[in-house]
Amino acid sequence: MALEPTKYGEMTNSAGQLIEFFEHPLRGDEASVIAVCRYHELAAYTGFYELDDMTSDHKEYEPVFIDNELYIGESKAD
Repeated sequence: MALEPTKYGEMTNSAGQLIEFFEHPLRGDEASVIAVCRYHELAAYTGFYELDDMTSDHKEYEPVFIDNELYIGESKAD
């Protein structure tokens, strides 16, 4: 965060976590979107390069932090 990455957007997931989405500060859009939950002081790569699927109403790819790990839908993010 010290490198002031570009913020793509944010959402509140169904677990009530505020998830912010950032571009990698050095690799830009060559790296997948980074999901950040400031409340839990966690950040992780999502594996996605756009927000559409993660923020859609169907919630199939909704990001959520569980036990300090990022899950996208029901799968653990890489």
